[in-house]
Amino acid sequence: MAKDYKNLAETIVSDLGGLENIDQVIHCATRLRFQLKDAKKAETEEIKKIPGVLGVQNSGGQYQVLIGTDVGEVFDEVVKAGVADGGTDFSDAEEPEAKKSLIDRFMTMISEVMSPYIPILATAGIIGGIISLLASMGVMNSEGLTYQAFYAAANSVFYFFPILLGFTAGKHFKCNPYVSAVLGASLVYPNLANMIVSGTQVQMFGINFTAASFSGTFIPILLAVWVMSHLEKGLKKVLPQVVQFTFVPLLCLAIMVPLTIMVIGPISGVLATAISAAYKALFIYPLIGCVLFGAFFIVIIMLGLHWSVIPIQLAVLAEQGYEYGLSAGGMGNYALLGVCLGVLFASKNAKKRQVAGSAAFVDALSGITEPGLYGIVMTNKRYLISLIVGGAAGGLIIGLFDVPTIQFAFSGILSFGAYLTIPKFPIYITAIVVSIAVSCAVSMLTTKRIEAK
Repeated sequence: MAKDYKNLAETIVSDLGGLENIDQVIHCATRLRFQLKDAKKAETEEIKKIPGVLGVQNSGGQYQVLIGTDVGEVFDEVVKAGVADGGTDFSDAEEPEAKKSLIDRFMTMISEVMSPYIPILATAGIIGGIISLLASMGVMNSEGLTYQAFYAAANSVFYFFPILLGFTAGKHFKCNPYVSAVLGASLVYPNLANMIVSGTQVQMFGINFTAASFSGTFIPILLAVWVMSHLEKGLKKVLPQVVQFTFVPLLCLAIMVPLTIMVIGPISGVLATAISAAYKALFIYPLIGCVLFGAFFIVIIMLGLHWSVIPIQLAVLAEQGYEYGLSAGGMGNYALLGVCLGVLFASKNAKKRQVAGSAAFVDALSGITEPGLYGIVMTNKRYLISLIVGGAAGGLIIGLFDVPTIQFAFSGILSFGAYLTIPKFPIYITAIVVSIAVSCAVSMLTTKRIEAK
């Protein structure tokens, strides 16, 4: 029987307070992410009861409705119902945004700017892992055109990140995204990039300053586009409308390119270094950091706060070529798989087993966690304990045997190629098995106790 996506979308919109309470909607792999004017108007308990809705989460400045793999179809119907998508500018959206806390606004910004590229980053990691493995086996010549073509596909997203982020940042800050993308492109233009090497002394307009490289970074372009959004609004207020088409982009680039190179870049470099140092301090003793990330990174994902952590992990990975938080944090995903398997094996409730089986399948295949988190873990706090214990066990193995990752990728079978190049791959597999086994065992005991009561 065909699903009625239209009715599902209209019911969700109605229970969220109607069109007048919704600024916009975006979606990820399994969730609809709404920006509401007033989250208190949302009928959360009613939304949870809607057939087709797997769960609800209100965090990071977004009201998230978990749909599952049909989210794309439901999203289309929500937009057809009159809700603006993430690229639409509502004229009255500024006031509700101003009422949000600074943390909520920051989380919303990071989510909107970064989330479109997470699947691309994961794909790049898979390609990089496969070609590295083939090269190490002698199947592919690392100097040949075939290897270099795939290497470019895997690494161009990191090198040209300022261009991509410039575009989505422009959309978020409500300035011309094409101009902001050109701003990002200017910063990584090869001739200019070769002259701007972090830590070197350079001169511009007769002024000496310490340069900061922009390739692979995210903080400088975000700050630059934020400044440019205010500059663009100011120019539109003072320039006659007849010349705005040409002179607003011209003046934005003429002012922002040198300003970013001379001021925003160096300031951002200091800020990025401080953030990176604070993050890497967690892994001065890898055992401690890995256990913490193994145990709690999945909780960070559940709260929607991972968007503020992933850019830092990517920056550290690009800087030093390896990163512990990604490999240890991924153990939480596998622990969630173990929790779902434990419920599948131990529960006597047919509907619960069905949800657990479906959640386990998508988690094992592609690392999608929402069905398991909201369909199983959120139903009882004891499952959260099972999840944390299993993740910590896997993180313990990662930390004990010093197993960082050298590629970014999701967990799951489809992304496994990215991890094949980990120097201690057998130990990484052992950590995965331990995470799944421990969380599965604890989850089975938990399920039996819950249903016995």
